[in-house]
Amino acid sequence: MSYAHTQIAQIAAISNNRCIGKDNELPWHISNDLKHFKAMTTAETNAYVDSGVKGIVIMGRKTFESMGNKPLPKRVNFVITTQMDYVEKHNLKGKKDLHVVHNIDDALTHAANIAHGLKFDTIWIIGGEKIFKNTMMYTDRIELTIVDTEIENGTAFYPLLSDEFKITAESDTHMDNDSGLSYKFVTYEASEN
Repeated sequence: MSYAHTQIAQIAAISNNRCIGKDNELPWHISNDLKHFKAMTTAETNAYVDSGVKGIVIMGRKTFESMGNKPLPKRVNFVITTQMDYVEKHNLKGKKDLHVVHNIDDALTHAANIAHGLKFDTIWIIGGEKIFKNTMMYTDRIELTIVDTEIENGTAFYPLLSDEFKITAESDTHMDNDSGLSYKFVTYEASEN
């Protein structure tokens, strides 16, 4: 587990039937969950250098496009795509804190180098379905928002967790007044054996 002595953490919001997306969008809007996501992925501090960067995130191309092709602020963003001309095609050359790579190993290697340089503890995997599945073998911790709903016709799903992941923290159930949905935050950690 982990990658080059850096913790790999996944963060996602999932429905009861494990749906994380529908037509390349979140199936709900829960503002507290978005605040939770931002707080978790920007929690790093560096006493030595104030670069303005507070976290490192890795995502797939579809996740990046679902955010309007804009890197998340205060984070170094890695986008994985097999499209070799993606940077040119989408006019991303020279974008600050954005790295387009073509496989998970490159994303993790470059992210770990930056994490070491900034003395960050965690690299965040933020989606989508394929990226979550293909980084599970490196994952130490998973932060899930479990939304109490079933999504019909979902198009992206979070993978089933193996027995090596155990719940280490669970919040009370919260209610989102705007959507009428209840949800809770659950932390899973990989066992050492």
